[in-house]
Amino acid sequence: MKTDSLYIHIPFCDHICSYCDFAKVFYKEDLADQYLRRLQKELAQIPRHPMKTIYIGGGTPSALTYEQLEYLLKRVERFIGKQTKEFTVEVNPESATLDKLKLLKQYHVNRLSIGVQTFQDHLLYFIGRKHYSYQAIEVIENAYKLGFENISIDMMYGLPMQQEEDLMHDLERILESPINHISYYALILEEGTILHYKHYHPLDNEIDKRWNDIIDDRLNKMGFHKYEVSNYAKGTHESLHNKAYWHYDNYIGVGIGATSKIDDKLINHSRNMKKYLNGENIEEKEIQTSEDTMFNHLMMSLRLVEGLDLEDFYQRYQKHVEDVFGYPLQKHLNEGDLVIVDHHLRTTPESMAYLNDILVDFLPE
Repeated sequence: MKTDSLYIHIPFCDHICSYCDFAKVFYKEDLADQYLRRLQKELAQIPRHPMKTIYIGGGTPSALTYEQLEYLLKRVERFIGKQTKEFTVEVNPESATLDKLKLLKQYHVNRLSIGVQTFQDHLLYFIGRKHYSYQAIEVIENAYKLGFENISIDMMYGLPMQQEEDLMHDLERILESPINHISYYALILEEGTILHYKHYHPLDNEIDKRWNDIIDDRLNKMGFHKYEVSNYAKGTHESLHNKAYWHYDNYIGVGIGATSKIDDKLINHSRNMKKYLNGENIEEKEIQTSEDTMFNHLMMSLRLVEGLDLEDFYQRYQKHVEDVFGYPLQKHLNEGDLVIVDHHLRTTPESMAYLNDILVDFLPE
């Protein structure tokens, strides 16, 4: 299967948010210089061809200086061509200065993912963010004025001290913003995060469902369609790069903590900065069994509203999905948790809320 998606991880942050478990380190200019030189060597090992999607994430890519950011973008140019449909860079409001936004535009970045989380300053404080709501609004408006036609924001709910009226205020602010994509996540307490150690309790299931329903309803009325468990888009502005993950297509990941998926192989990078700088970047290579590969394909695709493409599944594995997952498939079709529409196996709007419970029945033995 062709590989035409590239992910580049920039682990540097000016501060560490209380909920984050991504591979990250505090920004230091000399360390970032070393990292970028090592990253250049890794990128040079990838065969030169235009990627369909490129995604620079973190960490906080915009934490790099202007010069470091340009150094990185010049190294990525070799993967940009007519076939490149989407080039995304993650930015944070406190470091996405106007000159950096102009630089991204100059180097063919056509999609921004802005880490907003909430427009409520008191909630930003509780989760350890270092920007204010006015800075997030300013970055969105600057990006729009510069001609970025694809502006996405990350939002969260279930934050410490958050009330339903805070959620409503966030949704009202979204209505007023020139954005066309939203990733709206419930706060999850991962081990190793500050909030986990502080024993913060997330929303109970009933409130979580109500708030999620409010988000679905309000965003739908604003013209956003839900296309994945936590993602919403206007028109054709769905994230092509993230859909490559959910379709279980191939992708290359570079940088600490990154993962590549090439057919039945998973290649995991070390999260250790010292090892990475020494060239010991690959921590584990795993060859999946055919059963695991098919399950992962099913699992990822069912996160999408469109579901699993049954014809594509057969083309990849020369097996029909009912031959692989006969009993659990028939069980959940009979119970109405899953449906087949237009040659796609998908959840219903109701059953998407308990997708993990459904997937347990499909796990390989």
